[in-house]
Amino acid sequence: MLKLMECEFCGHPLPEDARFCPNCGTPVSTTLGTEERKVVTVLFADLVDSTGLAQRLDPERAREVLGGFFDAASQELRALRGHAEKFIGDAVMAVFGLPHVSEDDAVRAVRAGLAIRDRIHRLQQSLGLDEPLEVRVGIETGEAATGVGPSGQLLVTGQVVNAAARLQTAGQPGEVLVGATTYALTKDAVSFGAEQEVEAKGFAETLPAYPVESLTTRSSRRTIPFVGRSNELDILRGSIARVNATSSPLLVSILGEPGVGKSRLADELLAGLDSDVTVLQGRAHAYGDTATFAPVTAIVREIAGIEDEMAPEEAMRRLQEVVDGCCDPSEAERVAGRLGLTIGLGAPKREESVFVQDVQSGFLSLVEGLSGRGPVVLVFEDVHGLRPPMLDLIERVAATTRKAPQRALTIALGRPELLEERPSWGSGVANAVTLRLDPLPDDEALELVREAAGGRVGDDEAVEIASRTGGNPFFIVETTGMVLRARQDGAASSGRALPPTVQAVVAARLDSLRHRLRDLARRASVFIYSFDLEELATASDADMEDIRGLEDAEILVRDDAGRAPRWRFRHETVREVAYASLPKRERLSLHEGIADALMESGHRSYAADHLELAAQASIDLDPTDRRVPDRAVDALIMAGDRARRRMESLSAVEYYERALAMAGPESSWETREARALAGMGEAHYWLGEYPAASHALARAVELGEKFDDAWTLALALRYQGDIAINVDGDLDKAEQLLADSLAAAGELDDAWAMSRSLLFAGWVPWTRDDLDASGEIWQRALALAEEHDDTWAHVRALTALSINFSQQNNIEEAARLIEQARELADEMGDRFSMAVTVVQRGRLDEDRGNLEQAISQFDRAIEIFRELGARWEMADALAERGICHRDLGRLDEGEEDLRSAIRISSELGEQQIAGWGGRALDRLTQLRLESADERVTGG
Repeated sequence: MLKLMECEFCGHPLPEDARFCPNCGTPVSTTLGTEERKVVTVLFADLVDSTGLAQRLDPERAREVLGGFFDAASQELRALRGHAEKFIGDAVMAVFGLPHVSEDDAVRAVRAGLAIRDRIHRLQQSLGLDEPLEVRVGIETGEAATGVGPSGQLLVTGQVVNAAARLQTAGQPGEVLVGATTYALTKDAVSFGAEQEVEAKGFAETLPAYPVESLTTRSSRRTIPFVGRSNELDILRGSIARVNATSSPLLVSILGEPGVGKSRLADELLAGLDSDVTVLQGRAHAYGDTATFAPVTAIVREIAGIEDEMAPEEAMRRLQEVVDGCCDPSEAERVAGRLGLTIGLGAPKREESVFVQDVQSGFLSLVEGLSGRGPVVLVFEDVHGLRPPMLDLIERVAATTRKAPQRALTIALGRPELLEERPSWGSGVANAVTLRLDPLPDDEALELVREAAGGRVGDDEAVEIASRTGGNPFFIVETTGMVLRARQDGAASSGRALPPTVQAVVAARLDSLRHRLRDLARRASVFIYSFDLEELATASDADMEDIRGLEDAEILVRDDAGRAPRWRFRHETVREVAYASLPKRERLSLHEGIADALMESGHRSYAADHLELAAQASIDLDPTDRRVPDRAVDALIMAGDRARRRMESLSAVEYYERALAMAGPESSWETREARALAGMGEAHYWLGEYPAASHALARAVELGEKFDDAWTLALALRYQGDIAINVDGDLDKAEQLLADSLAAAGELDDAWAMSRSLLFAGWVPWTRDDLDASGEIWQRALALAEEHDDTWAHVRALTALSINFSQQNNIEEAARLIEQARELADEMGDRFSMAVTVVQRGRLDEDRGNLEQAISQFDRAIEIFRELGARWEMADALAERGICHRDLGRLDEGEEDLRSAIRISSELGEQQIAGWGGRALDRLTQLRLESADERVTGG
């Protein structure tokens, strides 16, 4: 015999095809099918004696009270990520665990029950009611069938719903009763009264019930409701809906001071996302092959499930499996190879100039592939501290270019100084929004104090705390926690007695820890981002019990983004305060020990950061002791050299500047500093910062000559020579500088250095129209590049020879050479080199009269140069495109391109493009005048 359906509220048997329960009137839910079975927590809250209240009050007043109850309950539930599924008479039913189950759903439900109870007490006062308002709350956890109702709402059915309803009915006014499963899940976080037995209709046996007394301090802090920021959260939710509907990317930057709630806002968005949304969180703590792209490393490790000690073959297999599942099969192997670079997979290459492009291209392809399957949300934390190539990549994810991902919402969290360091942030992105988070207004700050205290502070004390903390949520939570701990310890406390700053509050909390935990917090603070157990062993002998102690004290939080557990400080302010309490001699020892371990594991850029901090402590302790500062200088220069070779030019400049600042007075500088200056000069050159490049290169040459260092001279003189050609316009000076560079390269017996100096030297005779001489020089460069497998120089030599032959009107040979260059550039994956070959192909099309085809080539090159920030090359391509537009009679488009090229040339301080571009613009102006004369004559 089939069992009759029962009302999910009262348990009464339902007649077939019933639309409403004949016992209680609850609508009968008809789902469109069970979509999933999952463990959820169900809460029922009922307004006590609402029937009597309705009889004693005017109907409009009674309706006002009931409406206030529903509004208050809804707000508290939303703040704790509960979903109010239905309102039945004077009761509300809510579910925790939809659409995603969280490990703290049960604790959040208990917190919500207490919050609704306390909120109803305040509602009574605000409405001016003489009689008390009370609620009964029942909560139970269990398996339920979830589905979608006829109107599209999420619905749940199962015995857990009936159990929660029965517990609510059995509760006393003002009581929160939980069932056995909820009790088991929350007993370490909640204080309960004595167990009760509840006779429940529809259940064969009595239900065990546990009355809630209070939350523990730790669970109170962990389940503080989300207060305020409703408008900002609505914007974020609308943003993901917009991205999904329009299939176009969007960048949302959330900026605010420390502790203002940036991360919490993002967490609230992520907690409510549908299961079809892919979430990628880029944290800056993941060690990889590059500090610059640490957030990408974190994402690659997490999405592929790659652990630190995993064999390279297994790691690559997992990564390839992820890429195969979302990317174009013809590109999957290349994409996986590029992503593997971030975690040190793949064979090392001497030519590292394409590293940045490889990583950026691989990550864009991954996100593009994932966004083809469904919406993607990317969250990057602390963007104000990220390096320029990573910031470039974040902007490119949101760019509306041909290769940009489609359904991708990028959320960048950072401090306001991001816009000071990078004023143009987001300006190159068509769809970009910036949200500035200010401190909470007074009423919301007061509400957060009440929520953080769980109703355990009085109104006057809550007002004082809210006022003293300036609306900063982190400060509010820390200060309220300090009050509660003092009260728990039996000490008198009030807002007026609190320290005046959040730093002082945190310091007092650290001081209250037992000695071993306080020492662990201080030692762990030397880790800049996060740490695992192996890394912690270099700084402390702490064990898991100690770590759990700091977790319980809310100093550390466990970060399970990767497979191996890591820990970090709950807030950067906590780490900073702990670090400030660490004696400098101890800082010196700890940072140096961590740096040694990082050097041994191959993470040299991270080691440089720790050695720099160790050196700062060493200099403060004994300015005459150069042992550690010299180690730091060496490590920073090594990191700068690596960044320079990888074309991370801004990062390279930063490393070199930090190294030279640590190197002591200039009078003591020798070969080491000369090489750093030469590297800095090259990095400035590639950034188009020619005055800064000239200054650094001149100092490098001076030291290089003084200490007879051929390496410094070969590099510095090479770039001085090119600046002499393009900026100074002094060919005689350039010829001598490049001859000296070649001589120094010859002393080194380094074919790579020689081929690069030859490439630069060829432009002197070419500019003088001595094409035979320039061709001879570039042929030598080509031969060296081929012999020594120097692909970068090989592409450049072929391109230069193609330009040379085209000047000699040998278009066929020029086309053959540039096609070889294009194939090599494509093989090495160097988008910059590829764009250079595309410009030359465009020039050849222009020479043949194929102007439309030439414009298409220049369009492609300009897009690449703009994305890479290669301004000189972009100006060159703009000028060429402008000439094509001019010759096609599109004078407006031509003028716009030529003026843009000349403006960029002027900003860079160079003369070549400004010269021939200016002549092309003069010719365009002449054509305008001639056209005007023809119209006048014709009239």
